[in-house]
Amino acid sequence: MLILNEKVKSALVALSAFREDLENPEFRAGEWASFTKSEQGYFQMPYVVLGTTAKRFIEAGYENGWVIADFDWSEWAQTSRAAQLRDDHESIFTATASELFRMLTVCIRQDRFSEGALLEAFDSGLIKRIVQRAAILCAELPSTT
Repeated sequence: MLILNEKVKSALVALSAFREDLENPEFRAGEWASFTKSEQGYFQMPYVVLGTTAKRFIEAGYENGWVIADFDWSEWAQTSRAAQLRDDHESIFTATASELFRMLTVCIRQDRFSEGALLEAFDSGLIKRIVQRAAILCAELPSTT
């Protein structure tokens, strides 16, 4: 039986609530806007335009504590465990709640420094696998009835 504090339980429940959206075959996290040149001669570099669900996901990440404030995410992202969770599709299903939140922190924060990093995490299926693992962890929680 999985034993977690109420804050972590609540965060996992909120995370797993995105499962239906992310498993929908029609789901698209966003898209790249093209390189453009204005009539005045200004250039607009390509940038990511996130969809409504992806925007809600980011907001929920901050609201529910999935994005960890006092955490050196850039250092942790270089660890073998982070690479394993990111690259080995089955490994995420062994992740703890803490590791899920660390991965989400990396994905969301990295996007501020590398345009498209979060879109890639969605498109690669990493975010969906994280959400699926959260749902599994929720199912393992003791019943409150």
